[in-house]
Amino acid sequence: MAGDDIERRRLQMLIEQYLETRKRRHDFVSIANAELAIKAVMPHCPVSSAALAEMIAAGAVTYGLGVLFDARKTEGELPVV
Repeated sequence: MAGDDIERRRLQMLIEQYLETRKRRHDFVSIANAELAIKAVMPHCPVSSAALAEMIAAGAVTYGLGVLFDARKTEGELPVV
């Protein structure tokens, strides 16, 4: 499924762009704020909220940023830890 691969790569690029911009002024990233910003650009995100939170957190660590695990949980969704 080439379309899915393209969407996931685009998502990864958006996350990297967000984190690069964020690290210029701050030393941490809020999962909730990052999700909102990314979903504003990509409303039909190809991964679940939990997977997106994991991608953001992993990227933040790579960029040397702290992570604020404040993601909003939908009913029935397990907390991200």
